[in-house]
Amino acid sequence: MAPKPASNPLMEKMHKALAYQKNGDVEKAQTLYKQVLKKAPNNPDANHLLGVCYRQLGYPKRAQEFIQKAIKLADDRAPFYANLARTFSDMKNIGPESILACTQKALSLDPTIVETRNLQAVSLSKLGRLEEAEEILQHLIVDHPDYSDAYRNYGILLRDNKKFDKAAVFFFKCTLLQPDNPDHHIELSKARHEAEQFMENDVELTRALTKFPDNGDLCHQMARLQFKLGEAVKGLPYAQKAVKINPQDHHAQVTLGVNLHCLGMFNEAVEHLTEGVRLSKGTLPVAEWNIALALIAAGRLQEGWSKHFLRFEDPNTPSVCRKFVVPEWDGTPLNGKTLMVWNDQGIGDAIRNASFVKELKGFGGKIILETARKLTELCERSFEGVEVRSGQYDPETLEATIDDYDMHYCLADLGKYLRPNIESFSKAVSPYLSFDRKLARNYAKRMGGETNKPVVGIAWRSGNLATGRARWYLSAPEAKPIFETPNVTFVNLQYGALARELEFIRERLGVKLQSWDDVDLKDDMEAAAAMTACVDLVITANTSVGDLAGALGVPCWRFGSIHSVILMGEQNPPWYPDMTYYRIQPDERAKDVAPRIASDLENWTKTADQTARIQRLGL
Repeated sequence: MAPKPASNPLMEKMHKALAYQKNGDVEKAQTLYKQVLKKAPNNPDANHLLGVCYRQLGYPKRAQEFIQKAIKLADDRAPFYANLARTFSDMKNIGPESILACTQKALSLDPTIVETRNLQAVSLSKLGRLEEAEEILQHLIVDHPDYSDAYRNYGILLRDNKKFDKAAVFFFKCTLLQPDNPDHHIELSKARHEAEQFMENDVELTRALTKFPDNGDLCHQMARLQFKLGEAVKGLPYAQKAVKINPQDHHAQVTLGVNLHCLGMFNEAVEHLTEGVRLSKGTLPVAEWNIALALIAAGRLQEGWSKHFLRFEDPNTPSVCRKFVVPEWDGTPLNGKTLMVWNDQGIGDAIRNASFVKELKGFGGKIILETARKLTELCERSFEGVEVRSGQYDPETLEATIDDYDMHYCLADLGKYLRPNIESFSKAVSPYLSFDRKLARNYAKRMGGETNKPVVGIAWRSGNLATGRARWYLSAPEAKPIFETPNVTFVNLQYGALARELEFIRERLGVKLQSWDDVDLKDDMEAAAAMTACVDLVITANTSVGDLAGALGVPCWRFGSIHSVILMGEQNPPWYPDMTYYRIQPDERAKDVAPRIASDLENWTKTADQTARIQRLGL
């Protein structure tokens, strides 16, 4: 009878520990590895596997110590270097260079380790060696078509390089390979959002939330999506749930804040936006900017103006943040010095903020106004004694190219000194822009006998038809109730009107719309102002058409969201005495207020007085 082989207690413990580790009982495995090392402190496998246990339990520093000891004892084991690379990837103080070196050593010993090839690609990507990273991930996907981490990291590489539509393809594959992993659905949603694939995102997020209803990150993504779609009513419950689940997530707090803002709950919006800034430790300029907007929308003007400049700190701001060597004006008397005020925003904002210019002359100095090129002629006529010119700066560096002034200040921020409260709007000059009367008379003459009836200028949408804004505008067919008003001469004030829109109004609705191809309402502001001066009433979406009417003192009915920046807590915009604002509620669309406008217009025609128009034109 053959003798029974002698038992090896240490080897038995190693096998038992490894079985525990594979089954997820990491702490039991850790205890056994420690027992082995007491008897055999230089056992490389025990040191290595104990280090892996520490990494699995969230102690990468301890893991590093044991794995590096194992490497000293046996420097020809690929798994040792592979797990050291994984450990380094868990440590914030270890850079991608060290991780890459470990993966290269591991793969030189065994080029087939899948996770190490994946980690090597991640390290190369972080080092900016994108082509190498991409090549590794492509080969990895070919060799292991069901390895989800390779698809995920390829998606991240593409996303970080702003190839969002391609990234979405790889994240979508992850959701197919691992449908029970909510992180893949979150990454997919983020990529869809940036790629503006909103409809696909809506369908996939709805499906994911059915599977993971209490995942705060998915709720947050749904809230972001609905906000982008202009559906804050739908987004609010998801934003609230995201904050309830993850109250320390500053991004979720900000998303809840902007949703509340859109719903007209401005003070609540300020609370959550402020909490988002606190949680981010002051690293969220976009939230600070939204706080300013919410404060102003709530009528808390002094607080709002004090933060209004923070839009310039947002890296994604559309505002032009110019650079100067001269100091910023502090609101005190100029005492003969020269102040240059400049515009940083769109045409509507430039027109609205030009209302400050005449008051600046009272500060006792020379005023220079730098505004959009197409507004210069209109402003020169309007602001006697003010030097008007287009912005004098290098478009690359944003540095001023002329310094013939002592101080500067952004036009949009002058409210800090000139409009500290609603009452201060009463001192504003109105109207403050002057049109070319000769040109306006020519336009009126061109209309012929049509001016014997009440004349209404109309604009139904903005030129910016982004998904989230479309609900606040009318299409030409949706404006039908207004156009059907009898005994009115309609004048087209819609800049960039499409031929098919004009054809619909004339052919399908039978409206004799005064609109001429040789009049450029978008880029020729002299023409736009003259046309606006020819009407008794302007009806417009919330665009620069309304600002131009208000600046010229032409009565205006303007329709838009309840959170419009121009309202400042009031029923009607305090900027313009002759403006009536039709509020589109968050659960409405512009087409829902069109019948109300049409009804009011029909009543208006019964008592419409053309005297103001006639006097305005000097006829």
